[in-house]
Amino acid sequence: MKKTLGILLVSLTAAMGLAIPAVGSGAAQTVRVKEVDYHITLSARPKAGMVKFVIRNAGDDPHNFALRGGGKRWSSRVVGEGASSTLTARLKKGVRYSYWCVVGDHAQKGMRGSFVAR
Repeated sequence: MKKTLGILLVSLTAAMGLAIPAVGSGAAQTVRVKEVDYHITLSARPKAGMVKFVIRNAGDDPHNFALRGGGKRWSSRVVGEGASSTLTARLKKGVRYSYWCVVGDHAQKGMRGSFVAR
């Protein structure tokens, strides 16, 4: 009976041109991260919620992307020249997050920064 009612509700909703929101369908914001020997650029300031960081190494040396804030820490794998990786994190509004490359002394050479999730 429940299955029949569910199918009927979906059919009726579709016939009326209404959208059914998917439960838990909050899509992650995508932020592109470009790493060049000794600089990191974010395509946008991340918003609170799920954020997918797409990391691309545009430099000659291996790099990774580490993120810390709100009592948590995330880190991507190390990628070589021209390679990419992803990192997904749930960010909290108003929290300051720091990011850097953990390879060697890259952070000290300038591969670091921070932002406040908006």
